[in-house]
Amino acid sequence: MRLGAYTGALAVALLALGVAHAQDESVQKIVGTWKGKIERLDEPERTLVVKSVTRAGSIWIASVEYGPTGQKLDAFEGRVEQQRGAPTLTFAISTTRKIELSLVSQTELRGQLKISAEGSWVGRKMLLTKAGDKP
Repeated sequence: MRLGAYTGALAVALLALGVAHAQDESVQKIVGTWKGKIERLDEPERTLVVKSVTRAGSIWIASVEYGPTGQKLDAFEGRVEQQRGAPTLTFAISTTRKIELSLVSQTELRGQLKISAEGSWVGRKMLLTKAGDKP
């Protein structure tokens, strides 16, 4: 009887490790350099560099740099969460602006730049494509 309970517990632990490993791999796909545009035509192209994603307890923390392509990028800290099966990166670039992007394929992040306007958030669509695997 004890052997059966031990075997069952071991199977559950291995399954949990497998799920955690799969999440690790999926979250790590965000790491790299991404380039793209915000919905407005007068905005310059943007660059997002996800330098690393590390686990802090139950939270994934991303070290990112973001800004207009060809200019000095600003450093930010973001969170990565699994939403609808896809890793989603969220980070604030100011008190009134935040970025929310979901990995929709190996080479594409889609989401929004959200701007606070008179108590509510207005979204501008964003599409970034992977420019390189290295940050």
